[in-house]
Amino acid sequence: MEYVMKSSLITSIFYLILCVCSNLCAQTRKGIIISPSSKNTDQMSVIDSCYIRVWYAFNADSINNPNTYIDFHRLEIGDKVAKYYSYFIFNSDSLCTAWINHNPHTESRPRRLGPGGKDPDHWSEYKYSEYFIDYSKKQITEYSRMPFFLRNRNSQTTEIIPIQNWNIYDDTKLLMGYLCQKAKCFFRGREYEAWFAMDIPISNGPWKFNGLPGLILKINDIDNLYSFECVKIEIFKEKIPIKKYNYESYKKIDRLKLLEFQREIHERYEKIPYHSLELE
Repeated sequence: MEYVMKSSLITSIFYLILCVCSNLCAQTRKGIIISPSSKNTDQMSVIDSCYIRVWYAFNADSINNPNTYIDFHRLEIGDKVAKYYSYFIFNSDSLCTAWINHNPHTESRPRRLGPGGKDPDHWSEYKYSEYFIDYSKKQITEYSRMPFFLRNRNSQTTEIIPIQNWNIYDDTKLLMGYLCQKAKCFFRGREYEAWFAMDIPISNGPWKFNGLPGLILKINDIDNLYSFECVKIEIFKEKIPIKKYNYESYKKIDRLKLLEFQREIHERYEKIPYHSLELE
């Protein structure tokens, strides 16, 4: 009887391992890799405060439906720094932190919770990177959170705030109720068309775009591989804090080497076609 029970147990364990391995293989074929661990939002520190927050839909199928976005980005503009990051990931981190606080003794913990757009389990540097602009140093730093099995390769890279050489045109159109003017530039291998709000005299925009005489509300490359479009602008009567995770453990790396490694993740591990936002 004891032998039968042990044999049955071994068979069950073997079957479980087989199922897990099959599932992992299926995920690899589908181009899915394990997402990074969540970060503890309770451990964030305040580095500045902001009076304006801008929300951008990233690669949206329908601008009115966040479930069709690849990601939902936020730009917070302070006096000393500006922060650009994924709301989907920040919200997930917040929910995971709350879950862990309510279940402190549970070994199994969620990696992601809450809405995640049309491809919530897909790792991308545009989801799992945060960008901080330091105005005094005229620098921008990217902190890139790698997939779970590459977490020892979490990286950071700093560069001088890149300059786009804009050509401004007379074309105008309304976006978010603001009269916007057209501009074009060629930046790191791609040509872009942007629309900036002349009535919002802030030279920021999504991602690394900057330098126009108004806030960029919409921008896309001419091949329509990447698009950022403003869907909401929050202006606060009282400033809100700009917060930052502790990134001291993130390894410093050259920008081009980081781009190369991110490409390798997509092509080698995810096995899906990849078109980098930066080609050079």
